[in-house]
Amino acid sequence: MFLQVINYASNTSAGAVCIDPDCSWVEHWVHRAGPRKEIYYEPEEVKAAIVTCGGLCPGLNDVIRQIVFTLEIYGVKNIVGIQFGYRGFFEKGLKEMPLSRDVVENINLAGGSFLGVSRGGAKTSEIVDSIQARRIDMLFVIGGNGSHAGANAIHEECRKRKLKVSVVAVPKTIDNDILFMDKTFGFDTAVEEAQRAINSAYIEARSAYHGVGLVKLMGRSTGFIAMHASLSSGQIDVCLIPEVSFTLDGEHGVLSHLEHLLETKGFCVVCVAEGAGQVVILGFVVAGFTAKIKCNRCIRKCDT
Repeated sequence: MFLQVINYASNTSAGAVCIDPDCSWVEHWVHRAGPRKEIYYEPEEVKAAIVTCGGLCPGLNDVIRQIVFTLEIYGVKNIVGIQFGYRGFFEKGLKEMPLSRDVVENINLAGGSFLGVSRGGAKTSEIVDSIQARRIDMLFVIGGNGSHAGANAIHEECRKRKLKVSVVAVPKTIDNDILFMDKTFGFDTAVEEAQRAINSAYIEARSAYHGVGLVKLMGRSTGFIAMHASLSSGQIDVCLIPEVSFTLDGEHGVLSHLEHLLETKGFCVVCVAEGAGQVVILGFVVAGFTAKIKCNRCIRKCDT
């Protein structure tokens, strides 16, 4: 219910629903993004900066491009790009890159990041010193877990100094595992590319006697890529994801089902999200550790 009501800014929004029998509206701290009648800044006076951090992800240039387009629509004229992640705030020789519609018009046709990326960076205080010196009012951080931890630290330091700086975080994860977001950028491309690997595994498995094709896809905490790629390909017999528990042995275990597929189809293809079956793996680790203890006891007993 909670996830349902935060989709709308008010109870008069199209599609909004009641959350209790009296149909009373409760204000929440999360609202769906979109245009607003009133904005905090005077656009003509704003200096906005965009930075991309961490590794590469499909769609980075599309995000940079669209941020610039949207800022210009609101009337922001002073937009800059910070080169090579947070490093661009303190590394000598890395200057701000002026951004406009003309500059970013076609960057979506190229891969990588138009601004460059890097991992790690200086101390938060040094980054905020640079933000303050450059008189940046809005900072758009495009990155993953580490980058957003840095963004949060920058936000806290700005609050500590009472600086009027808005830090806007744009989640970068092809796993599509960010709560409250419909879809993260790069996810569709990941699913499309995953189908290439699945197709290759399918051809290999089908060409072999009792062949088993095994495809491991990204998905540390969620199985969105594995699930969508499996459904889209139509070639997967078993899809294992972190959200659904399973066992390997037993009548209803995965191995039993694979044996059935080999007997009936002659081959099978399995898709596994990297975070699937953690309980099963833990069971193997515990069993192995227990066996090692017993073995050591046996050796000591034999020695005596």
